[in-house]
Amino acid sequence: MPLHFAGKKILTGALALSLVAGSGLAVPAAAGAAAAALTTPFTDIGGGHWAEKHVAKLALQGIITGYASGSSFVFLPNQSVTQQEAVLMALRFAGLESKADKEQIIGFPSSFTVSNYFKPYIVLAFEEGLLDQTEEYALAAKDPKKAWGTKPASREWVTKLIIRAIEQEEEAASLQNAASSFADAAQIDSMYKGYVNAASKLELVKGVTAVKFDPKANVTRASLATIFSRAQKLFPIDYEGQTSGIVSKITDTSITLYSDKKETTYELGSDTLFYHYNSEKSITKQQLLEYGDVTVIAKAGKALYVEAKGDTPHTKTVSGTLDRVISADKKLYVWINDKPVEVFYNDSVVVVDDKGKALALNEIKRDSPISIVQDTFRETPLALKIIAAPQSTVHSSKGLFYSSDGELITIKEGTALVSKFMADAVTVEIEGMSGATTADLIKEADQVELTLNTDDEVTKIKVINRNVKVIAGAQIASYVYDKKLLTVVDAAGGNAQALYFTDKTKIEYSGNTISLASANSLLTQNRKIIISYTGNTIVSLQFVTKYTGTLVTMNSAANLMTVRLDSGATVSLPYTSAYVEHAAVASAALSDLKAGDLLTLELTSNQDRVATIKVHSSAQYEVVSVDSINKKLRVKNATTTLFELSVLGTELVNEAGAKLTVEQIPAGAIVHAIYVGKQATVVKLVKATYGKVQSISQNSVTITDLSGKAVVFSVGEAGFIIIEGSSQGTATSLLSVGDYVEVLSTDANKTQFTVAVGESRVFTSYNAGASQVWTEKVSDADNRNYFNVTSSTKFTQNGIALTVQSFKAGDNIVIYGFRNNAIEIVKQ
Repeated sequence: MPLHFAGKKILTGALALSLVAGSGLAVPAAAGAAAAALTTPFTDIGGGHWAEKHVAKLALQGIITGYASGSSFVFLPNQSVTQQEAVLMALRFAGLESKADKEQIIGFPSSFTVSNYFKPYIVLAFEEGLLDQTEEYALAAKDPKKAWGTKPASREWVTKLIIRAIEQEEEAASLQNAASSFADAAQIDSMYKGYVNAASKLELVKGVTAVKFDPKANVTRASLATIFSRAQKLFPIDYEGQTSGIVSKITDTSITLYSDKKETTYELGSDTLFYHYNSEKSITKQQLLEYGDVTVIAKAGKALYVEAKGDTPHTKTVSGTLDRVISADKKLYVWINDKPVEVFYNDSVVVVDDKGKALALNEIKRDSPISIVQDTFRETPLALKIIAAPQSTVHSSKGLFYSSDGELITIKEGTALVSKFMADAVTVEIEGMSGATTADLIKEADQVELTLNTDDEVTKIKVINRNVKVIAGAQIASYVYDKKLLTVVDAAGGNAQALYFTDKTKIEYSGNTISLASANSLLTQNRKIIISYTGNTIVSLQFVTKYTGTLVTMNSAANLMTVRLDSGATVSLPYTSAYVEHAAVASAALSDLKAGDLLTLELTSNQDRVATIKVHSSAQYEVVSVDSINKKLRVKNATTTLFELSVLGTELVNEAGAKLTVEQIPAGAIVHAIYVGKQATVVKLVKATYGKVQSISQNSVTITDLSGKAVVFSVGEAGFIIIEGSSQGTATSLLSVGDYVEVLSTDANKTQFTVAVGESRVFTSYNAGASQVWTEKVSDADNRNYFNVTSSTKFTQNGIALTVQSFKAGDNIVIYGFRNNAIEIVKQ
């Protein structure tokens, strides 16, 4: 009889089958029992049972369930399966059960007895070709003392049923007369011989011993589950919650699969089962092959069953020399076989030297030999690991400035021209000139020193043979328009200088750059200016409405304050009755000013004294909520209670300096606010990295972040700040391997490590809806007895992973985290 299968079918949890022994009706187990079996191991199928893997898989696929036994579940692996139960299981396995007509009136011969519940399924099996009606009627008639339906299924009979279910009848027919490896092959009925040979060849069945098949023996629940489990490799079925793919990432708490051109991450727990395709015994998570094939059965985002399906990773290794890293596009160019090859990466890429020491990608110098491990399963392969030779530190180069096009700078080293790529941000230093750019460099006149990073890119250009002089508080004596000649005197009315404007002279008014033509009407006698010049050429001129500089001294007797400007020049100004603004001081006064403060001094309209003193300050905050309509952030920090920070007119930027809107600042973010007076002029997102310290050296710290990626922080020019509780210092020896840390950049560009100090608490409850762990208050004033948890939060005891559900009220716990956000909760 022909088979009428649709190929792949999707089986849902509703198809779970409970195989009940004995006579009478066999019905599915209660829904509660099925649900529990999906997550609870059967107490009578423990580790080491020969059918452990197959029973676990089919239970999680919803094909079989166990029996409630008190508060646990049992499977009864040695209990026999009836023929009618085996047929129903085969139909469900093949995805055909829903085709059964349960309303039809069914009549079978009196010798063919089937329980009423199973009758529609037996008819369906006849129609679909799983059973031969004539053959089964004849078998029933030969054994009238036993009801056909409740008769225990024999090993040979079940073998034929399975071979038909997986559409392998042709294979069975071809092996009908083949020699058998079983010594008791003569006991196999001729109608089953080809099926037993096919099932043995396809590795669906094995003998009860190496040489004995025992064809007439009853099939047990464990045996039938094992046969159907093995048959899935020949008859693939898409079960609900089951996904096959490639492991693209695995951590202590999750596994990520690449399948159908997308990645999905599943949670791992202490109850997740791990197996290998060629072993009946369970394995450990550590034995899974990263970038290898696996099948995952999951429920509600949690992997319950993981089976390795291969032993070969989907990777390849290529070698070449590094050309360039384009960090904005997350790609690099590598010379391979004398051709530039584009290689892409993501934030998970591991970068190490050939001794295994972690590196930052930007530490690898151009032309360094590197090896790249790439995946082979994505349409556009990604670099998974980059291995380079140990890298040298930052270096410099000197020469005569020749040219720059914004991307390259060329200098003369002796008689040779040498070109270097410039980094994304390049600092130009010319003594006496603030805000200098490459446009201010003089060709074949300026001797320059180039500072190069590990990519051999220029990060700083310093002119070492030119002196720009600055007169702060200068006054205009006269201006000759057609000669572009300006005569100035210093603040005391002396030291007259005759200077000329050029096309490169930078002219500023109220913070805006203007042309010389626009400045003509402002170049009037006695107007105060800040002017810088070299020789008799004006480099820059600023019309003074305010000064910004560092407070040097305050002479309270003369009401005179002296500030040092960015250019290094100093200016002294009277400050009688000046108003003081300070973001951190409610009613600031002159007495709140101290030497070293950065100040903006706004002058009166006639430029004769200071009208307002605005203190520059900064602070970091945690954003609690965002009011995008009114352009306000509700923020707080360790020393400041919750308040509203207005950002109307404030420049909002991300970590890289790109502009943001207020809607793009998320609650929970860390921001750095820069104030001039009481106005926050800039609010910048601060990238905070959380993880565990992996290794420490004098000049670098490597952490493993919460996603499992190794991140290297180098000391740099600004240095480190290490904070642990009330202790603070700059030496990396203050850190220990295993410390949980928060890493962020301060306003002074220092890298700050804050160590999470374990906080002892008593667990009370877990609020799944709010993702919060609640603890007992340590005092009546304790208002922070809750901690936010995420999918990255670890729950452990003695180094073993737990689930939050394993915590009970009254448990003593230690919490590691920052600002009520838990990274790890340890059960004592």
